[in-house]
Amino acid sequence: MRRFWNLPAVPVYSLLTTDSNGGYNMNCCTYVTPVSMEPKQFLIAVYQGTKTLDNLQSNPHQTVVLQLLAQDQGRLIQVLGRQSGYRSNKIQYLQKRGHLDEWRGFPVLKEAAAWAEMQSLGPLMVQHTVQPKATQAPSTLGDHQCWLFGLNSSRVRRDDCLDNATLRRLGLIR
Repeated sequence: MRRFWNLPAVPVYSLLTTDSNGGYNMNCCTYVTPVSMEPKQFLIAVYQGTKTLDNLQSNPHQTVVLQLLAQDQGRLIQVLGRQSGYRSNKIQYLQKRGHLDEWRGFPVLKEAAAWAEMQSLGPLMVQHTVQPKATQAPSTLGDHQCWLFGLNSSRVRRDDCLDNATLRRLGLIR
């Protein structure tokens, strides 16, 4: 039986960030939601311990590209979500295989359903810690860190998008 938190099918994105040397990294995101209509803002949860999070923390107000993956891009999850940007150059891998294009000066996935250029407004800061149960060790606030982004521009290219239900059917996630 599926759990409460994974019942809805949610879109799968890839977030492009820049490191302190000007290099790029892409990482999968599924915890993405619009949180304001005017100005248009999004909240993105970024997994702890990733190069993407390190890139954001080292340059917290950078311009990023959020890419909505298309239905036929499930195969890219092996690179975008299962490989670490610390151990592999995902951009180089994708470039060699012809998956990249350029949009607004950024390397983007050419088959993506949509692209959104966004300005990072920084992390959401929580002023308290989670109190663990008596039987648990002290914990952090979770395995993701939430960041707020303002929309600069976007381009919709296709109507079909990849979702986590499709990844589940393909056996790529549980």
